[in-house]
Amino acid sequence: MSVLSDPPLEVLVVDDDPAIVRMLLLGLKGNCTARGASSAEAALVLLKKAPVDLVLTDMCMEGLSGVELVREVLALSPETTCVVMTAFASYETAVAAIKAGAFDYLPKPFSVDQLDHLIAKVSTLVALRRENRRLRAGEGTDWFEGLTSPACLALQTFVERIAPSEVTVLLTGETGSGKTELARAIHRRSSRKDKPFVEVMCTALAEQLFESEVFGHVRGAFTGAVRDHAGKFETADGGTLFLDEIGELSASSQAKLLRFLEDRVIERVGDNHPLRLDVRILAATNRLLPEMVRTRQFREDLYYRLNMFECLVPPLRERQEDIAPLALRLLRVASQKYASLLAPSARVSPAAVPKAVLSTLLSYGWPGNVRELRNVMERIALLAAGREAVLGDLPPALVSASANASAEGLPEGSLTLRELEAQHIRKVLERGVSMDQAAASLGITTVTLWRKRKELGLA
Repeated sequence: MSVLSDPPLEVLVVDDDPAIVRMLLLGLKGNCTARGASSAEAALVLLKKAPVDLVLTDMCMEGLSGVELVREVLALSPETTCVVMTAFASYETAVAAIKAGAFDYLPKPFSVDQLDHLIAKVSTLVALRRENRRLRAGEGTDWFEGLTSPACLALQTFVERIAPSEVTVLLTGETGSGKTELARAIHRRSSRKDKPFVEVMCTALAEQLFESEVFGHVRGAFTGAVRDHAGKFETADGGTLFLDEIGELSASSQAKLLRFLEDRVIERVGDNHPLRLDVRILAATNRLLPEMVRTRQFREDLYYRLNMFECLVPPLRERQEDIAPLALRLLRVASQKYASLLAPSARVSPAAVPKAVLSTLLSYGWPGNVRELRNVMERIALLAAGREAVLGDLPPALVSASANASAEGLPEGSLTLRELEAQHIRKVLERGVSMDQAAASLGITTVTLWRKRKELGLA
C-alpha cells in the first residue's frame, strides 16, 4: 500500500571538529538526509548549491562563528531552521543564538535522546511549512475540478463563463453542497482576484449588530459605538462580498442591500451620507426564495436584482460518481493538514480507501453533502494514520445508515444479515491475509473475528 509522507529532513552539520561531525552524521543516519561541513564558510558554499531544512552548527569555530553563520544562512534562505550547539551553555549564549534567528540551541555534551527530541521538533516545524507551501500552491484548486459527473462539468463551465463578468450571482442548493467554494472559485477567476473576498453569514448576528458589521456605523450611532466602524462592504471595496444564507436577511437589511445593487452606495448605521463603493455581490441560500417572495418574506425587487444569474449546486447524492475521487482528494488534503500533529513514527496517512470502506461511502445518502464528506475524511486521516482505512474508522451512524440503505434495495428472498456477514468475512479471509490483518480490514478485534468464525461456521 502506498502512503502519503513528506521527504526526510535534510540536515547540514557544521563543526570544525571532524570527530563531532562524524558522530552526528552517524546519529542522524536513518532519520534524516545529513551531510557535514568543517567550517561556516564551507557550509555557505554547500547551501548556495542546495538548501537544507536544518543547519546544526557549533557556536565557536575559527572564522565565522555559529551566530554569524545563522545570520548568513537566514539571509540566504529564510525558511531554513538553524540550531546552535555550544559547550558553554548559558543564558547569554542562548539569547545570542535566538536573537540571531536560531530556532533553538543544544548544549554540549548532549545525549542521543536530546538529539532525537530536537529532530522531532524541527520535523514538526518543517512539516508545517511544507503543508503551508502546498496549501498556497493549491490555492486555486476547487473541490469540483477534475470531477467528471455531468453536474460538475456544468459547474466548471458556469464558473469559467460567469467569473470574468461583474454580474451578481445567486447560488442555491442544500447546506454543505459547496456554494461557498463555488463563490470563492468565481472570485479567483475574476479580475478582482487580487482584492478582498469577504464572507458574511447572514444568520450569525442580531439585526442591529448585523447591519453595523456589514454596513458599518458612525460614532454615537448606538450605545457602545465610541468610534466610527468600517463594515464588510468597505472591507470588500474593489473585491467581492459573499452573502451566505441571504434568505435570512431582515427587511431593513434587504432594503439597504437593494439600494446598493441599484445605486452602488451604502450608508453606515447612524449616518445619512452615502458612501460609494466598488463591490461585486455573490449570494447563496438553501431556502426557496420564490416561495419567500410569494409569502412576502423576501422582497421581490431584491430577488430579481440578485437573480441575474442563478446556479443550482446539486447535492452529493445526485453525483454518486464524484464521491470516490472527491473522497480521495479530501483525504489527501486532510492527511497533509494533520501531518504535523502526528508523532514522527505515524506521520503518514492512507493514500487509498479499500473497497469495503468505499462501498459504504457510496451507499450512504450524504445529507450533509461535501461538508460532511470532508469531515469524514478528516476523521479517517487522524484515526487511520499509517495504515489502510477500515470500517471502524467511519462514524458508526454513517455505517448504520449505509447498511440500512443497502438492505432497502435488496430484492425479496435475499440473504439474511447473518449470511451477508458470513459471506463478507469469508471473502476477507480468502485473501490469504493473517487474522490480525483480516480483523483490521473488517474494523473488529482479532478476538471478535475468532468468535465470529466459530459462530458462523467458517473454517
